[in-house]
Amino acid sequence: MLADFEKLSKPETFRQDEKKLKEDILEALDSAVKNLVSGLEEIPIAFSGGLDSSIVAYLAAKYGRPVLYCAGFEGSHDVVNAQKSFERSLAPGASGAKLLFSPRLEIIRLDDLDLKIYLEKTIELVGTDNKLVTDLNVPLFIIAERLKRDGCSSFLSGQGADTLFGGFAKYAYAKNFQEEEFEDIRNIRRTNLDYNFKVCDYFGVKPLFPFLEDRVVELAVETSPDLKIKSGVQKHILRQAFEECLPEEILKQNKKSFQYGSGIHKALARIRKDR
Repeated sequence: MLADFEKLSKPETFRQDEKKLKEDILEALDSAVKNLVSGLEEIPIAFSGGLDSSIVAYLAAKYGRPVLYCAGFEGSHDVVNAQKSFERSLAPGASGAKLLFSPRLEIIRLDDLDLKIYLEKTIELVGTDNKLVTDLNVPLFIIAERLKRDGCSSFLSGQGADTLFGGFAKYAYAKNFQEEEFEDIRNIRRTNLDYNFKVCDYFGVKPLFPFLEDRVVELAVETSPDLKIKSGVQKHILRQAFEECLPEEILKQNKKSFQYGSGIHKALARIRKDR
């Protein structure tokens, strides 16, 4: 069940037991994915090849046949990473090959689309021309449109992992990381999810967010900030939880937000300049 974010309370003490936390986080995410994909044979996944979507794909592959959807420009960070991860999963003897991902990778190339039209449609749909909101939701609009065309009724996403486990760059420089992150978690529905739901509802495609299921959120809130950012490594505890599941190249990847990883930020900036 999706967490009730606005009713979350700060813990009186934080959990410091790294070994047990790793086990609990892996188990909670595994359970979340299993419950969300119950009854599905093919499991569509919004995929960038990064840590969060790779975790989702790894877990989904235990319960069905993932189909990976990546939106980006040719040569963009996300497209290159998605292709590398996909190829690695097919290579005989590659690390994690028998467990990783999917026999299908669908690349939606933004080079081929009229993004001005998609920007206008997204602004109309979400009700704001805020740059951050539209930069994030234009590629989601494009993915949801493709999923609808492919007959999909739902898809998995790694949404929320960066907020829950200290993944955003701003957290590394925050004066009070714990306070700032907790407020972001409490407000995530208003600042992020409500826009995502508007876009996906338009196409009749339901987004499924394993990281935002109640037990996972509960664990993240209880986790000591020192285990989220440790020795300069962000999302430390999440990386550690899947250290035996994913290749080292994925575990060590740094965060690159959707709008930058796909290359859409620069493209939309040029369109706005000409409007």
